[in-house]
Amino acid sequence: MKRVSDFIERIEIICSTIMMAAITCILFTSVLFRYFLNAPLYWANEASIFMMAWITFLGGSLGLKYHSQAAISFIIDRFNEWNQIKMKIATYIVILIALAVFIYISYDWIFSLTDTKSSSMRIPMWIPYSSVPIGLTFAFIHLLGHFIDYIKQWRRGRGSV
Repeated sequence: MKRVSDFIERIEIICSTIMMAAITCILFTSVLFRYFLNAPLYWANEASIFMMAWITFLGGSLGLKYHSQAAISFIIDRFNEWNQIKMKIATYIVILIALAVFIYISYDWIFSLTDTKSSSMRIPMWIPYSSVPIGLTFAFIHLLGHFIDYIKQWRRGRGSV
């Protein structure tokens, strides 16, 4: 699972980097066209919004990969070590179940889309909307990898196989 998670991480970093560079170039060009040539690029805003949605969901997935979410642990810190382990396992399970439900709902949403097209670029709306299920799927894979690693580490610490 770690190899899959690491491969997805590379894809997320490459795609996010390309999209951030593209947004910068598109918006800079859009400003030039609007204010210096008096010929606005009508599709620039829409393209930037769609890429920002992709960056958001890929970045959220990377946040799970890197454990960079805020955590409030003062309650859990009061428990003994065994109860902390049980709480962490329960937390992983609850989050994985919630992600699975969101993934199911979001894929169902994408597959139920009709031939809707975006207003300026005229691309099918399933392309920008796919950022939701794909980002959630990547997040699920990263979190599942962390959960498996945690269980393996816990078992090694207990001395069992």
